[in-house]
Amino acid sequence: MIRIVAMLALGALSAGEGWSAEQQLEPDERGITAQARTTYSLDAQPRINRLDFEFRPSEATAWMNAGGDFHVHGWVQHRSLLCATYRMGMRFGIGAPGCLNVEWISDPIFVTSQYQCNGARVEHDGGDATPEMGEQIAKITCAERVIRCSGSCK
Repeated sequence: MIRIVAMLALGALSAGEGWSAEQQLEPDERGITAQARTTYSLDAQPRINRLDFEFRPSEATAWMNAGGDFHVHGWVQHRSLLCATYRMGMRFGIGAPGCLNVEWISDPIFVTSQYQCNGARVEHDGGDATPEMGEQIAKITCAERVIRCSGSCK
């Protein structure tokens, strides 16, 4: 009986805030992480207004604000003559520190879709709003730009 009570208590503690996200990417996905750079308000009580992310210089950037709006911009290289569809998205996590030991609190949210052929390098640009991520802005330390490919992917 004591074991059952202890296991229920442990389960309740580990449930936390209820965020559930896959920790591993799917086989047709690849990702790059970037540590959050914070921008604070100039109010009497400073708070985080925005997080900025840079994924490899000149490849992709993203931001998220306290309202949960986010935007990602970057380039995707297709490495085949045959065509494929590439989708770019983001997921957010909490690491200690930055992007080490990350616990992902969202699944990838895809905001672009481009059909690419003949070794093309194509610009992807899109965004979305996730108010539940905006509520967590003070805890988020890391983001991952995720590319999903379907078709002739290499």
